[in-house]
Amino acid sequence: MREYHYQYAGCADRDYPTETHFGLFTLSDNTMVDIPQQYPFAGEWGYSTIESANIREEMPMPSCLDLVYLSIVEEKFYELSMPINDAEMEQFFRRIQESCEDEADAKIIVGMSPYGGVALWLGNRKKQLLLGWTKLPETEVSMSDFLPTQPSLSLHDYCLSYGLELVAPSPTNLFDKRMQQFCYRYLVLFENWDEEQELWQKPEKEEGGGEKSANQPELDFVDEALYDGTYDKLRDGGLLRHHNAGKPKKLVVKWHLKKSDYTAYFWFDEQDITTAFDRFYGVHRDTRTDFIIHIDPKKKKYELALYRYGLQKPVVINESAYQLIIFKSKFEYFRSENYNQPHGAWVW
Repeated sequence: MREYHYQYAGCADRDYPTETHFGLFTLSDNTMVDIPQQYPFAGEWGYSTIESANIREEMPMPSCLDLVYLSIVEEKFYELSMPINDAEMEQFFRRIQESCEDEADAKIIVGMSPYGGVALWLGNRKKQLLLGWTKLPETEVSMSDFLPTQPSLSLHDYCLSYGLELVAPSPTNLFDKRMQQFCYRYLVLFENWDEEQELWQKPEKEEGGGEKSANQPELDFVDEALYDGTYDKLRDGGLLRHHNAGKPKKLVVKWHLKKSDYTAYFWFDEQDITTAFDRFYGVHRDTRTDFIIHIDPKKKKYELALYRYGLQKPVVINESAYQLIIFKSKFEYFRSENYNQPHGAWVW
């Protein structure tokens, strides 16, 4: 039985905190480990804090998750008992070992949301996978079981003690929408923006320059962080191939031109990018799509669009849906008019 060095933790969105009554991973050797408590779980969806990560020496893979948690804003408990398929986990750890990454950096994270939505992620600093998303039924837990030191305290008063406004999210499918998967790839195009015709033109090839010219930018990599709690900073070209993924939350695009390096950072508004994806995909979320990133460095023109086979032209994503800042050789080169991110937000 193979064993691995990893951490395990819980998380919840900061606007919709949760608390576990209990959370247990059963490992493949039938031993059990507790998901460490936080009071409450609240932070960035898909990420755990250092305090919530329980570190142990090498362990077998988990085979089952048993969980009962409290959704504080709803004042409701939800219950889960779920077997875990370890095939994706084995593949993940195999990749870590082959690339000589630090195995101890790996984490299994349980995400708890209102209306019984539970996510399971596996990741490290370079990549995080979504292993599953499921919806749970409500369950009843007595206060004498949940809080044996104060059994007379009502659930309502206990939830109020956190000082939160006890309002469940609206719409009720907020997290279902957040966790939806779409088929797309990033397609970075360095082209020339024609202001008169308002369209993109392919750059003319220089004589004797071959396919690539010294005067044309070259892409280095694309990094992403998504609203479904996953991210990919492997820089292995996987994001440039069609794959299933959530909606973008943050993107990094790096390219170079001669001796100058350029790095563009995008931040997406969740509601606006959700609207853009819903209108484009409809119910056909498996449609193979190009997420086009158009760049004209000379005119400082940047545009994002979605395209699928059969369309006459790409569907442009409104500039109000994202914020953008670009650095040239570590100095600020461009920022969008709506940019309001705090200093250093590009470090992630």
